[in-house]
Amino acid sequence: MNNIDVFKTTIEDDLKEIAKCKLDILILNRQNDILCKQNNEEIERLNNIVGNRELSLEENLSKSGEKKIETIAGWCAYRVMPDSWSYDDGKIIDWCKLNSYGYYHVVEILDKLKLKKAIQDKTVKAPREGLTITPQKPKFNYKLKGGI
Repeated sequence: MNNIDVFKTTIEDDLKEIAKCKLDILILNRQNDILCKQNNEEIERLNNIVGNRELSLEENLSKSGEKKIETIAGWCAYRVMPDSWSYDDGKIIDWCKLNSYGYYHVVEILDKLKLKKAIQDKTVKAPREGLTITPQKPKFNYKLKGGI
């Protein structure tokens, strides 16, 4: 066997191993595609279960009449949400000027925080126009113990 034959044999072995590995990679990629599809389907199924159980949690909490229920597994509760305040700045500023209220800046930007506090404290009456106060439903939430 001459020198070139040794190289040919080694090269042939390398090429065969590369071909075998590339075929294995193709097979594994195909298996990955199948497994990913199966995993995605299982994830979707489990997400549906979680969604249904969350609805069940909220429904049962609502039916109980309680604001919070604690168990060994965790708790579920309604979190009180503040009212949503919607301002028509122009109308409120006009109202503030008419009543000599300083709940706006010189650049005529309504100072909503101060106005809101004054109305809530009953320091001033809410204007008839330009302000809509919409009560919000309590926000439902829950927590699982164990860090999941």
